[in-house]
Amino acid sequence: MSEKNEQELSKDEALKNTAGAGLMASKDAIKPAPADSIQFSVIFDDADGLDLEGADDADDNASGDIYSIMASAESAADVAEASDATAEDNAGAELSEAEADALASADTSAAATKRNADRVNETLNLAKSGGKDELVEHAAPASKTAEPTMTLASRIDRVLVGGGADDILLKTYPTFALNKVTVPGAKGKINVLDSVEFACYVGHAYALLITDDPDSGLTADTKRRALMGVMSGLVQPKSGTVMNKSANIAELEPVDLRGHRLGIVPQLHAVQPDLDAEQNVLYAMNASNRNFLKPKPVIARELLTKVGFSEATSGVAVSKLPVVQQRLVAIARAISTEAEVLILDEPTRGLNVDDTVTVFAALAKLAHSGDPKHCIIVLTASREIAEAADQMFEI
Repeated sequence: MSEKNEQELSKDEALKNTAGAGLMASKDAIKPAPADSIQFSVIFDDADGLDLEGADDADDNASGDIYSIMASAESAADVAEASDATAEDNAGAELSEAEADALASADTSAAATKRNADRVNETLNLAKSGGKDELVEHAAPASKTAEPTMTLASRIDRVLVGGGADDILLKTYPTFALNKVTVPGAKGKINVLDSVEFACYVGHAYALLITDDPDSGLTADTKRRALMGVMSGLVQPKSGTVMNKSANIAELEPVDLRGHRLGIVPQLHAVQPDLDAEQNVLYAMNASNRNFLKPKPVIARELLTKVGFSEATSGVAVSKLPVVQQRLVAIARAISTEAEVLILDEPTRGLNVDDTVTVFAALAKLAHSGDPKHCIIVLTASREIAEAADQMFEI
């Protein structure tokens, strides 16, 4: 080795010794600061470029103890409990300055963390307790139990079916009804009608099937004429009543009965043969003595269309029209007075099958979909016709 290199090595060693002496002197001069003022700043750099050859073994041990204490202080509750135990276990033990400083700093940090955690828990507990108190304040008393909600139908059923003095009797009057009507025969002979009763309601088509009675010798025509007489108010029964809703028709004026309540379609003289269809309807409207909101000719044409009349409404006498069209004119006359009940005496007699269907279609429309709906009552001796109605009464 050259002399020049030896000199450089001696200079380097001298510098190292001088630096070491200076570090030792500064370490002795530095006194430990109070625990409250110690702060740690940890910077992680890449391992490359770090020179650890000159590190002191004592310093490595100290560093290891400090970091282990800091790791144990991450959990506030654990550190708080561990600090109390450590204080008791290490009482009187001698600690190095680094260990004492690290322990004091960890205790301070753990205490602060614990205080913060306690405050958070207190806030949460206050919020929970406040919500519970509010709910308890508005809650119903525990001693009271809520009764099950009853529907309107249940309450009505309880009143109607419950029995006792609170029972309510509800009665609906039929649109048209015979209540035990009796009509005697001529010269005191056997009764033509004996306690006849039935009830009819608006929105339905009914048929009264009238048959012969061989035992008494009464024919269907005899019974039919008697029924038409009492149902139209022209004949007073010996006993019983004929009712239009709550009104006894025997107590009503003829103009009120035929002009407002009942529409009658007899077999004979149902139309004025010399008048056209429109004039026939106007004839019935004028006879009713009613007031109408629209011009009468307009209403007459609307009614003819409603029942399915398909011929010329004016200029042609009804007697020259087909029989089925004459029946439709008679039905339009019957509803022109806004009568709710229509009573028809054999409306399909003398008609073929197609015409019979046409007439019944008009009657069914008036009963089921009319505005307003009507109560249709057909007197017939044909069981086939009677069975086509919504309900049949055999007399």
